[in-house]
Amino acid sequence: MTRRASANSPTSLRTRASVIDVVESQIRPLLHVHGGDLEVLSVSEQGVVQLCFHDACRACPLKAVTYAVSVRQRLMEIPGVTDVVMQDVRLSAAAIARVKAAYRDHPLDVGSYANDESPTGA
Repeated sequence: MTRRASANSPTSLRTRASVIDVVESQIRPLLHVHGGDLEVLSVSEQGVVQLCFHDACRACPLKAVTYAVSVRQRLMEIPGVTDVVMQDVRLSAAAIARVKAAYRDHPLDVGSYANDESPTGA
């Protein structure tokens, strides 16, 4: 008999903590530079992360690109994360692959502002 991990298992708690840490330390600061934000809605015991864009990101014409190339890609690197779902962004696996291929030479690195003294350049 296979045991399923409960939402409070050490593995799921570590995964959730890692997701929150990456979102807070790497992803949200980049989005704030552009007047945007995102919220972690949930991390399921199966490792599915549910997110929602806020502020300027909600109406941004590039939110699908930001999701596919920056947010999703980074969170999928976290052990235990099996999928990343963004409210109001609908992309098939094939579309995600096309977006990633289109931006392969121009990565939207979530850490691209890490060495700037100020995100606004001031």
